[in-house]
Amino acid sequence: MSELNVGTVNATNVNATGDVDIGGKAELPAFTTANLPSSPPTGTLAFDTTEQKVKVYDGTAWVLTAASDDKQYRIQCWGAGGGGGTRGGWSYGAEGGGGGYVEAKVKGLASGTTLIIRVGEGGLVNGTRMSYGGGGEANRAGGDNRYGSNGGGATAVFFSSVSHDNVLIIAGGGGGGGSSRAQEGNFGGAGGGPTGQDGFSAYDSKIQYRGRGGSGTEGGRNNQQGSSYSARALEGGSAASNGYGGAGGGGYYGGSAGGYSEQHTMAGGGGGSGYADPAYCYDVKNYRGEYRMPAGAGEEGYPGGTVSYGGNANASAGGHGYCRITDADGNVTTYTYTGSDTNITVP
Repeated sequence: MSELNVGTVNATNVNATGDVDIGGKAELPAFTTANLPSSPPTGTLAFDTTEQKVKVYDGTAWVLTAASDDKQYRIQCWGAGGGGGTRGGWSYGAEGGGGGYVEAKVKGLASGTTLIIRVGEGGLVNGTRMSYGGGGEANRAGGDNRYGSNGGGATAVFFSSVSHDNVLIIAGGGGGGGSSRAQEGNFGGAGGGPTGQDGFSAYDSKIQYRGRGGSGTEGGRNNQQGSSYSARALEGGSAASNGYGGAGGGGYYGGSAGGYSEQHTMAGGGGGSGYADPAYCYDVKNYRGEYRMPAGAGEEGYPGGTVSYGGNANASAGGHGYCRITDADGNVTTYTYTGSDTNITVP
């Protein structure tokens, strides 16, 4: 059997056909993430000084070695889009807000831990119940139901049971669209990010009637008119006057509903916020959408179609959310909206 016994190794290329027994230290070449060589030989090792981890070139990309990456899962969540508002007795409904995107690598979960996956439901048009995942109900107060639509539900993974304290990762839903006599105006705000996007109340410049995005610490603040149900942890708010304003999106904290003011303002609801628990999550992306466009539409694994999009103006429901989980062995499981939760157990 061949052996190579050395003390200190500090060389660019070392080739050995048998065992390599290093009695001293082996010093790998070190680079920032941005400066890692673009196309070295497959199997090349290097130390990434940006991430402070050892990486190996697999022939197409630099990836973490097994010793450097102790992740149990990579979790990707897309929140649901808010519903598009309807014209009712006016001229135009407005688009719902797109859903947010949160991604993280997860480590430190105890074997046997139950994880609960909840995929958000797209915002209902003029809804008389919450959209699954905490999307605000447009018409909680009853009566006239012609204008605003529901917020989109959040997509989330929880520990053991569904509660705010048990959130592992959550992507906020978009706010529901409102209505006005102006074609461009009262959109729902997009979900996601540390703070969801505010709804819009451009007609008559009455921005004080917009729904507000949920933040990392509280639900979106009520608009000037108030609400029939205030935004809170996991749930979006509802308008004060029947469906006269888009409802808020669900999220770590939900967005508030838009309000109603003459002349002709029925404002959009705010988006819900996103979150990943820093005790277990790293390499986190927490992105907010923009208007009807969802966040994360260009990320790996996004299924396309209407997933996470806000509903079109004049009465289309928001796109449902989506969840994608990759385990430590590279196996991918996807979850779509079904109206119920799915449980998995950590190996």
